[in-house]
Amino acid sequence: MDPRLRTALVALAASLAAVMLGWQVAEGAYAWPALAAVTIVAAVLVRLIGLPFDTIFTGFLLIGYIVGNRGFAQLMPVPNLPLLPAEIGLALATACLLVRCAFERRLPFRKDALNWAVLAWLAVGSVRVPFDVPRHGFLALRDYALVYYAVFFFLVQHMAREAAARRYLIGCLLAALLALGPVYALFRGFESFFVTQLTFAGAPLIYFKGDIAATYLVIGALLIHHWAQGRQRLWAWPVAAGLFLSVMASDSRAAQLGALVAVVLLLLARRWRFPALHGGVTALALVVVVALAVFFDNTWARRKLHGVADRLQSVVDVTGTRTYTSEESFFKGDNNRYRLIWWKNVVEATWQENPAFGLGFGADLAHDFVQEYYPDLTEDFGIRSPHNVFITIFGRLGFVGLAVWGMFCACVVGATWRALHRSDRPPDWALWCAVCVILCSATFGVVLEGPMGAVVFWTLLGLAGSPSGPEAAAADVVAEGETARDGDAGAEQRA
Repeated sequence: MDPRLRTALVALAASLAAVMLGWQVAEGAYAWPALAAVTIVAAVLVRLIGLPFDTIFTGFLLIGYIVGNRGFAQLMPVPNLPLLPAEIGLALATACLLVRCAFERRLPFRKDALNWAVLAWLAVGSVRVPFDVPRHGFLALRDYALVYYAVFFFLVQHMAREAAARRYLIGCLLAALLALGPVYALFRGFESFFVTQLTFAGAPLIYFKGDIAATYLVIGALLIHHWAQGRQRLWAWPVAAGLFLSVMASDSRAAQLGALVAVVLLLLARRWRFPALHGGVTALALVVVVALAVFFDNTWARRKLHGVADRLQSVVDVTGTRTYTSEESFFKGDNNRYRLIWWKNVVEATWQENPAFGLGFGADLAHDFVQEYYPDLTEDFGIRSPHNVFITIFGRLGFVGLAVWGMFCACVVGATWRALHRSDRPPDWALWCAVCVILCSATFGVVLEGPMGAVVFWTLLGLAGSPSGPEAAAADVVAEGETARDGDAGAEQRA
């Protein structure tokens, strides 16, 4: 075709499209204009970054859920359609992965224990959904997110086979964790600005769930510390120490437990640098606070020490019967009772009705708890998960789901242990330890039941479980060999 004619046709088509989109905007219909804008932005990003759009969008989700947190999780690009960013990214990346695997004639997972465990988790959870949706409708699909977010593991694992995609995703992760510290500090100081001014369609773009934010600060300390090389350590290690110290000074016991687990794992594997540096900084800070409280009678230091002492006591106060008087920890006893009563009610209800397969997705796990803990409550109780992923799984899927989840956790712990002992790459240790930190936090909070924690968790697991460098090349050779053998076997069978 003549270049001038092709240019004229393209210009004519673009002009007609512009007129149609302008007319849509004037009529107040934004669906097609928004789709066109997204398509143009996607094309530009793919051209500039040189990666598939599903990989680029996954990096965007990482940044959004770490820095935007609960605010980003509540965004609905299409009004009145409960399609959230995680679901958009999941649908887009899954479609791209299936197409690629069809052309490459390979399965979208690796044949190892971790991949089989995640597949089993998806299978057990998915079998339950057709029985629960007719009874509970959309609520069943909402609770099913606990299971289907695991698809991100396979998506990211496949993406990270390519060195450029792996660098991009890890770069997005590190950038988000570096930004988290100052953004979270600004949010704590100027919350009203983020809630009332920095909004989209009436919802805040950035709004932090405190326990998840603290968990990400621990992960930031781990990843930034272990990724820094050479002179980068001059600025990266102080930043990591600041993130770690801020968690130790916070009131998030789940994040502190996760940090302790990561430190213990590194100590058991004789990886001394992180525990020595951050343990030393924490001990030094404690000495300074004690000196201020004892020798200078500093009010802030005395209040901080009182809060630390109360938090330490609350960890072993399982029944929540002690009284706490510090400003930071006065609610810890009630917090413990809150969890204990809810866990007890979920376990008892599941044991009586269906201990093998659970109460299902969509079932109200808070019903008995609200009657006992909030007997005079007149408004709806909107929280659906009892702040413990193991109790949630038992309530939803019974002993069957709990057994599969236990096998998955065993695979994660085993893979972490092997990485710490066999790998000479500190970033590998950090990724696996970060996965364990989120698992610990999920034992005391609503983490894996929603996209704020689940998307980051399964993405981290996909990055940790994906082979890189020489391992990726070797895996490709094995996969190609298996594909060739399968093709030869099929040809022989047809013959």
